[in-house]
This record gives sequence, structure tokens and C-alpha cells, in this order.
Amino acid sequence: MIEKLIATIQKRYAFSEEEANLLRATMTETLEFKPGDIIVPEGEEISYSSLLVEGFSCRSKYTTEGSRQIMQFNIPGDFVDLHSYPLEVLDHSITALTDCRIVKLQHRDITQIIDSNPRLGRIMWFATMVDASMHREWLVCLGARTGAMRVAHLFCEMFYRLQVVGLTQGTSYRFPITQADLAQALGFTTIHVNRMLRELRDEGLATFRSKEVEIPDLKALEERADFDPAYLYLEPRHQ
Repeated sequence: MIEKLIATIQKRYAFSEEEANLLRATMTETLEFKPGDIIVPEGEEISYSSLLVEGFSCRSKYTTEGSRQIMQFNIPGDFVDLHSYPLEVLDHSITALTDCRIVKLQHRDITQIIDSNPRLGRIMWFATMVDASMHREWLVCLGARTGAMRVAHLFCEMFYRLQVVGLTQGTSYRFPITQADLAQALGFTTIHVNRMLRELRDEGLATFRSKEVEIPDLKALEERADFDPAYLYLEPRHQ
């Protein structure tokens, strides 16, 4: 049930079966959500962190006027709110974009893991640091990249993340979001997003059709996006 999480850890760390079994034994309780359901509400105290095992969700925040900014897309294998362990209350929400299933990791169990297995605790801490790195890169996209570069950068990021958990086919992958979701993530109107998608398609770099992304030339798309996957920290760690 948590094998995609284990895959993301093993991409970066030597991870023993004993450590994997500790997580498997600790994480057994599941919850299911429909598209549009709030997985983690803003401003409410929470006693567990959620591992997404099926579906896609997003991290977002609303303004008082009702506008939404999407700050991250979550995929299977992601802890969507591991940072809720020290924070207890989030200043944003996690929303299901598709049918989703999560596995709970109780905060009291995180405390026990940190106390009994400091290395595993450090690995979980590392996961929150990667989230922070992704947020910094998204800020660069919103502030310094323009037009089709933002769309191309997101398509590259999702490819690398989905590849780790085995959800790519060649350089194509399912990305079940709407153009409105893209607009709210990239700071565009839906009309502008449609124009940028057409631009990438006409350049032969990427197509987004029927919630599938196809990338004919990944290297060319990376160059178009000014994309460097270093911020995802996919290389093996030495700890």
C-alpha cells in the first residue's frame, strides 16, 4: 500500500527491508476522497499526516476574495502534509483533484519513529526539505519565468516525479488536471494557458490532451523551460 513512498525513499537512500516494514506496520488506516473533497483543511488542528497512495491532489490557498493559488500538485507516494507534525495546524488546504486514497501516519507514531529510528526520522525531515525546495522553484517560475516556460517547467517537473514512482510511459504520463488548475498553479488565465499549450504543441515540445502529457523531446523541453532537476534532489544521498 505504501510502496510508492518506499520507491521515493529508495531513489535517494539505501533503505533496508526492516525500515520499510516499520513503516508498513505503522501505516495501515486509510481514507478515501472524491474530486473536490478537502483532504486536509486549512486552520484545523490535525493529529496525523497523510500519505497519498492513489490519485492526485493539490496544495492551495484562497484569498479573501475567493481566488485560489495552487502551490503544488501531489502524486502517489507523496506525504501531502508531513509538515503538519510540528505545525499541528496548516495555513493552507490539501484538496483532491481526482478520486484519492490516503494512508494515515499518526503524529504520535512519528514521535516514536524519530525516537527509535533517528535515521528514518531524518529521511522524513528530508522529504519536507524537498517540498521546500520545490516551493522555491515554483516562486522562481512565477516571478522570473514567463509564458510557455512556466508550463514547460511544470511538465518537466511532473515527469521526473512521476517517473520515480513508475507512473510514466516513456516520456508520457497521465496528468489528470484541468486547464483551470494549470492556470491557478501558473498565475495565468485559462485563455493564456490554452495559448501557451498551443505554443508548446506547435514547437513540437509537448502536448496536453485528454489529461495526458506527451513529450516528444525531453531534452528540448528542458532547454525551453530552463529546467534543472537538481532541486528535486533525486540523486542518492550519502547517509
